[in-house]
Amino acid sequence: GCGGRGMYMRRFLHTARCSSQPALPSLAPRSALVEPSDLAALAALVQSAERLLLLTGAGLSTTSGIPDYRSPNGSYSKGHVPIQHREFVSDQSKRRRYWARSYVGYGYFSRARPNAAHFAVSALQERGLLRGGIITQNVDGLHSAAGASGVLDLHGRIDEVECLNCGALTPRAALQERLAGLNAGWLEHAGVAAVAQAAMRADGDAALSDEACASFVVPECGACGGGPLKPTVTFFGGTVPPAIVEASKAAAAAADAVLVAGSSVATFSAFRLVKRVAEDRKPVAVLNIGPSRADPLASLAVSADVATVLPALVGGLYGQQAEAEVWRSAAAARSRAETSANK
Repeated sequence: GCGGRGMYMRRFLHTARCSSQPALPSLAPRSALVEPSDLAALAALVQSAERLLLLTGAGLSTTSGIPDYRSPNGSYSKGHVPIQHREFVSDQSKRRRYWARSYVGYGYFSRARPNAAHFAVSALQERGLLRGGIITQNVDGLHSAAGASGVLDLHGRIDEVECLNCGALTPRAALQERLAGLNAGWLEHAGVAAVAQAAMRADGDAALSDEACASFVVPECGACGGGPLKPTVTFFGGTVPPAIVEASKAAAAAADAVLVAGSSVATFSAFRLVKRVAEDRKPVAVLNIGPSRADPLASLAVSADVATVLPALVGGLYGQQAEAEVWRSAAAARSRAETSANK
């Protein structure tokens, strides 16, 4: 059932490489090809579970061009220190710096489109193999963009903004327009002409100097007129909202197996879910490039790229046509992004 997956993968990669202006080049680290025995073991686990819970992380989105933190070329390797929740809420200058960087990075990150891993997840869900739910640590919304439903965003979403005073929610795109209006000419004045991909960071922002950020103007909440604005994400040192915590714990308790995909499970909010499943003596599988905190708990640990393995898993379970549809969907999403970028 998996024999044709290489052909469809090559066709997708050919389409991407032949584009005159790729929207977001892949940032996925190099990895070995998956062993057929590991692919078969993953297929067996997915088929045997009645309520399989999928827990995804940054490794699912690096192929879409979104940086991660912990891979060899991730944000941490470049000296990136992510903003802490406490400094964001208590220091106006830190908030200004965050929003200045986010303003520059938004144009880049908003062009990200779901890749074959996201579409493979949707294909598995559509066929009833993810009855335990989908929990993602990613804030990019790409699972939903690929058609997955009921996704639990463990750490929030970057495409939404909340007021820390009144709680009003607004789309991030609307805030971008307000920022542009308040900071006309700021890019040129601050000497920020163009920011290379290497300067993009996993927070959804870009590396800028403090001097460049000092003159940036940040609006307050349009609903209450005075509240500071924050993306609806859980920053480092912050607390996951209680409702999300309870929903994730309930999903882990109800699952009869968990598949970790594209995550080192370094955050406690994610690790405790895997730990709960393991403590209940239920199967844990990990698919990730490099080691994972969950490896000691896993009955199956596969070091390979989710963006190739998950489509191959769909093909192994449902045939070449199903896998081909995954790659076609990914190619179409990328093509739309490039068309938008060239306008």
